[in-house]
Amino acid sequence: MEWKRILSLFSIPVVIIIYGLWQCWRASSGDDIADDLRIALAVLALFLTGVDILIVGCGVAICTSSARASRESQTRLVKKFNTCRRLLPFLMLGEILFCGLAVVCLIFSEMIWASAYVVMNAGGIKFMLLMIMAIGAILWMLIKSLLSTRKCFASFKPQDSLVSGICLRESDSPELWQWVRQLIQKGQLISPDNIVVGFLDCFYVTANAVQIEGGERLTGNTLYLPLTYMALLEESEIAAVVGHELGHFTGEDTQYSLRFMPLYSGMQNSIEQMANNAQASWIDRLVLVPALNMASWFLMTFHETVSYWSRIREHAADEAGARAASSHAFSTALLKISALDGYIDRAFEDIFYHQKENQNVIASLSGVLKKAQPLDILSGIDNEISHPMDSHPTTRSRIAALNVELSDELLKQASTIVLPEENTFFNQHFGKLARSFGESFVQKSKPKVAANRKALEDDAGLATESVDLWAKKSFSYNLLVISLALVVIGLGLCLFTDASFFCWLILVIGLGFLPLCKVYFKRMKSPYFTLTSEHITSRYLPNPLPLQRIANCEVQSASNYMTIKLWLTDGNTYGISTKRFMQVFRYQPGKNTVLIHLPAPYLYRDGDKVELEALAMWNLLGQYIESSRARAMLQQIEREI
Repeated sequence: MEWKRILSLFSIPVVIIIYGLWQCWRASSGDDIADDLRIALAVLALFLTGVDILIVGCGVAICTSSARASRESQTRLVKKFNTCRRLLPFLMLGEILFCGLAVVCLIFSEMIWASAYVVMNAGGIKFMLLMIMAIGAILWMLIKSLLSTRKCFASFKPQDSLVSGICLRESDSPELWQWVRQLIQKGQLISPDNIVVGFLDCFYVTANAVQIEGGERLTGNTLYLPLTYMALLEESEIAAVVGHELGHFTGEDTQYSLRFMPLYSGMQNSIEQMANNAQASWIDRLVLVPALNMASWFLMTFHETVSYWSRIREHAADEAGARAASSHAFSTALLKISALDGYIDRAFEDIFYHQKENQNVIASLSGVLKKAQPLDILSGIDNEISHPMDSHPTTRSRIAALNVELSDELLKQASTIVLPEENTFFNQHFGKLARSFGESFVQKSKPKVAANRKALEDDAGLATESVDLWAKKSFSYNLLVISLALVVIGLGLCLFTDASFFCWLILVIGLGFLPLCKVYFKRMKSPYFTLTSEHITSRYLPNPLPLQRIANCEVQSASNYMTIKLWLTDGNTYGISTKRFMQVFRYQPGKNTVLIHLPAPYLYRDGDKVELEALAMWNLLGQYIESSRARAMLQQIEREI
């Protein structure tokens, strides 16, 4: 897979070289000045493309060696990444410049051929004007790229983390701080400067500045404690998780994040901005997209190293959590936290969409969980625990790294939770605070409940009708015209000239396109897929794809050909093929995504044919996904009232 990604970086330059060689071969049969100029321009294009390949090769070598060296230490990772980050814009601009000029040379060569061999009637003049416009577009793109160099890849300035919660000073809760210091002493950890408690996040630590919503701004090392999870964990489990989080301070992981994340985020933002500015035209695909592909490959290569260090940091912090309590307690805490996410979300849905009198966050949570015993802990064992500051390995791998066996006793203990009203440790340290802050939290949410419910009902009322998505026949006709033209040209060259390799190649390519035309014409007779209120259905899908299982969607369009990417929330493949060739629907196992390929899509609305651009398709899919979720959420809310 790595070599495929690297080879794809050279695909456009190789195509330009093949075209340049073909241009040289075509011009070599003549002996006038026009043919000499064509050869000179083709050779210049080959030279420029060679420099472009050299630039890409240097970029690949530097990036690969830097990523490997970055595995020696996190300090080296920051240094190497920063060096490559500063070098990459110049490599990208070099690739854009030389690749663009090579294409300009080949277009000039074709213009010289047209002026010498094409009669300058209306069609010939249009052809020349089209060439001039293409050259102008490429040159304008090159100028814009050069002017934007100084703005490219600026370091991202981190913003304060906005937190809904309460800061507990030592004077506010001396017993809690004393308990934390006991953990610090036992686990040989570093003390936090601030402790914040709240409802909306899971456990985490940060060295970034924290802005309390409606309150003070905190600096230094901050430990965040979620009242929701702590109300449902035993004291030893809370101690293990807090020890894990403080282990990040001990390993200086938060300081590493402060140094590295601005660089990494700045790089991501710059690439995304350049990609958003790129259009779907063939000029962008020839000139700008190769440079963006190199930048994306660079980020992906370093991402593997970043993930490598992230796993090491998490396992080291896990050991700190085990020292602060025990490996057994930390393992059961991990399993419980993974299983509790959905129930906690449900409790907040209860608060945000149908509040009752004297409702309290912890009381709502207790009510939801009384119906949930025992917890289904195995369903999320291969998932990563969500975290606002970092990524995590899977729960199973983290437990295995602590040499803890997933025995029946461990699983039974992890599937049994202590309810808030029975949690002695929680009530001693946080009971009064949770009640007062919970009531305040609910009161602040009350004015929004009616609006939240109305928005949910409005969403649920949309996207209820089935919509068929078709593909325009013009795509098939265009492909057929190209195929027949290549066949006729290839046959003519083979029959009436000295048949060469290129003549036979044109003929073979034209004949190869004909079966594809037949496939596309057959597909145009029925909808590619249908959007219903709850599913995506299609003759090319073995099973309906539930809209509620789609986490996100992305739509890309190039030359009237659209690719839709759907991220799934579960690991179910729904029987979708993983094959690549000529598949309308394709499942990508490693990414848990589904790709949909369709040319020039349209739908019928009030009897009229409506063509869909990428944005319109994205809005349509997004509306159906959101409406399906809203209906499911309303049904869940009605069942729990």
